[in-house]
Amino acid sequence: MIGTWNLRRSDRGSGPAGFTLLEVLISLLIIAIVLISCLRAQNQSIRLYTLSRDMTIATILARQKMGEIENEATGFPELGEEEGDFDEQFPGFRWKKAVSVTPFEEARRVDLSIAWQDGIRERRVDVVSYITNTKIK
Repeated sequence: MIGTWNLRRSDRGSGPAGFTLLEVLISLLIIAIVLISCLRAQNQSIRLYTLSRDMTIATILARQKMGEIENEATGFPELGEEEGDFDEQFPGFRWKKAVSVTPFEEARRVDLSIAWQDGIRERRVDVVSYITNTKIK
């Protein structure tokens, strides 16, 4: 018969039809690429979560420390630098305070820096505030 198609798969024998080795390898390659992409996205998500958590903690610590400085009993912070850490409650986080003069006699500039180690990189949050003398004559 002319014009008919032979739909039988005679080249593979009489067994059930299945996938060739090449088809299986290509599908495994596609699955591997998708899984690697998912793992990379998950890893980046964890890294960003850690950075966000540390930035939030540092910001809260900076606000707390600046509040302590503003509420000191002396009313006016002393000139100079001072540094310390936050003990066991927040291990790895350190603070550094620098108080300097301003062009105005009744105000001082307070630079506060909260730093922590993020792998091999040091990260920090810097806050600047101007404090006036609460015990003005």
